[in-house]
Amino acid sequence: MTRGAFLLILLLFLGAELPAQTTSDSAVLRDLDEVVITATRTQRKLGNLAIPTFVIGSGQMRLSASLRLNDILQEQTGLFVTSGTGSNAVGGGVFGNGIQLQGLSPDHTMILLDGEPLIGRQGGVMDLSRFAIGNIRKIEIVKGPSSSLYGSEAMGGVINIITEPLQGRQFQAGIRSGSFFNTDVYASGNSTGKKAAVYFFANRNSSNGYELDPATPEKTLDPFFNYTGHLKFSYRFSPQTKLVVNNRGFYGRQQSRYAINSTRINVAGDGTTQDFNINPVLSHRFSGKLSSQLRLLVSDYRFVQQLDSLKNGIRYYYDDFRQGFYRAENQTDWQLAENQTLTVGGGFTVQTVRTNRYREAKQQQMWHAFAQHEWYPREGLSVITGIRYDYNTDFAARLSPKLAASWKPAANWKFTASYGAGFKAPDFRQLYLSFVNNAADGYSIYGANEFSVDFLELQKQQGLVAAILPAAFGITTLRPEVSRGLNAGVQYQPVDGRLRADFNLFRNDVDNLINYVPVATNANGTSVFSYVNINRAFTQGMEFNLHYQLATGLSLQAGYQYLQTADKDLLRRVKNGNVFGRDAAGAPARLMTRSDYSGLLNRSAHMANLRLFYQHVTTGWTGSLRFVYRSRFGVLDRDGNGFANMTEEFAPGMLQLNLAASKRLTARWEAQAGINNLLNQTNARFIPNLPGIHFFAAVHYSIKHKKSHE
Repeated sequence: MTRGAFLLILLLFLGAELPAQTTSDSAVLRDLDEVVITATRTQRKLGNLAIPTFVIGSGQMRLSASLRLNDILQEQTGLFVTSGTGSNAVGGGVFGNGIQLQGLSPDHTMILLDGEPLIGRQGGVMDLSRFAIGNIRKIEIVKGPSSSLYGSEAMGGVINIITEPLQGRQFQAGIRSGSFFNTDVYASGNSTGKKAAVYFFANRNSSNGYELDPATPEKTLDPFFNYTGHLKFSYRFSPQTKLVVNNRGFYGRQQSRYAINSTRINVAGDGTTQDFNINPVLSHRFSGKLSSQLRLLVSDYRFVQQLDSLKNGIRYYYDDFRQGFYRAENQTDWQLAENQTLTVGGGFTVQTVRTNRYREAKQQQMWHAFAQHEWYPREGLSVITGIRYDYNTDFAARLSPKLAASWKPAANWKFTASYGAGFKAPDFRQLYLSFVNNAADGYSIYGANEFSVDFLELQKQQGLVAAILPAAFGITTLRPEVSRGLNAGVQYQPVDGRLRADFNLFRNDVDNLINYVPVATNANGTSVFSYVNINRAFTQGMEFNLHYQLATGLSLQAGYQYLQTADKDLLRRVKNGNVFGRDAAGAPARLMTRSDYSGLLNRSAHMANLRLFYQHVTTGWTGSLRFVYRSRFGVLDRDGNGFANMTEEFAPGMLQLNLAASKRLTARWEAQAGINNLLNQTNARFIPNLPGIHFFAAVHYSIKHKKSHE
């Protein structure tokens, strides 16, 4: 893009004069008096929290013109949306956009919907593109271990998707279309009475897919469509008692087209995804100091994919995965004194899975109990202590503690520090997988609970296994992955509220990381794998965020994260001079030094963003200009030393530029347009979930009445 074209776009974006007033719902500089719930499971003001917590409000999502959850998360400081295959299809095809927090993998981040866990991870990744933005009121992000409140999967942190509240009377609808024939249609509405209220949301999203590498016969992303439905209703039995029932459903279908050992498409089929959640919550307030909630959750997720040969119609591949999650939980909040609150709770969970990849249907039963004490000994000082006990029928019980404190020596300064323990239980795949990939010459993977040396010995006698490797005799009951996390930060905000700066240091030490290892060699030369706890790792770094109100109606956000990661054992070997590598393929091997070590794969040392948000109340113009940068990151280990060190083992750094603008035409109609990835940054091999430059236009219709509170 030429400099002149870029300046023209920028001038159009900021074309209207700065307004004399701004909206009351600031999209950027969030009020520290905003109430959040995820960090403590109780309603607390954002400015009083001692745990790193960040909020993405509906205003920011609206100005960013985001459609799916991964769209908005990838623009936030310290959050990296990973790319991979969300399905188990040979060759991939359904991309799963997971999220990293503080350098920890996507399977170490818990995703919640209105405080309840979401299921449906494929290969440990929760595909964030399953979740539409249109029904989301805000997103609360807690960074650092949070297992003391949320249990397994909360090692890296928690992302809580909070949907629209049951209040007011309104109706909204819109349609958006853009490059790659990407089309999004939605409608939503609220209706509130004296005792009852209802909210609905319906969405259809589709695309013809895209191609980033014309040299390959397959598309980078195949065509797809999906539907999302959300229905929430409440009934107030009395001023003290209320029932809220939250229901969400999703259905998606994606084409699957592959060229297996061919230059032409010769295998085809479809993959379908279905999931639903039913979540009744009964709340009762016994007094001004004592309240309790009974929460029930029923979730079901299913993914089915079938591929057939186009030549003879014979089935080439079939995968059927179904997961169920059923939980009953109670939480009681008791204000012990004016400056002390005790939160206690517990529950029972049953989790099931049925798939052709396991020998039989599997089930886990889990019990948990937690307690948290919040204490404000004096003005400006808070201390939070907490602990949780988890028992699972498939692994040992686990205690997860937490300690956090914040101190405000002055009105414009706040210092925080927190320590937390996190854990992730072995998942069904790591425990029960029993899979032979006949489509790939027969490599096999067995979960730790399904693995047997005696079985390998029998196969060796039958001539199917050529050799049993020493690692086979080390396969045992898997232990949970555990972490210990420290965060220490400072926040500065002058009295006028135009500026806010946050600085946070973090360190996470992780033990018992679960990895797959080769345990045998088949007669045809392929491998047999199983899972074992082998790794110890750490992630550490710093994060800086700046929010500044440049002028009335014009706000700026900037953020930067520096990250270091390492496999502790491998790093020690590098420091001791025991690891060799190459500078390029075919180059002579040399001794690796500390400066050569790049850390864990798929982590960037540097990530930054710069975002401008613009609102003009009088004329109805709004807009945003967002730069997102991430430095290069290792993706491969070609020379076998355990990390990326050659240039060809890295994905290059990328700078994305996204912009959007809208104009309110009347009180009910609004037009919107924008360009994503304006600099056309693509990498078909290493970042396939990022399409090229993407234009879009949309129109929205809304009717809003005066809100009536619950």
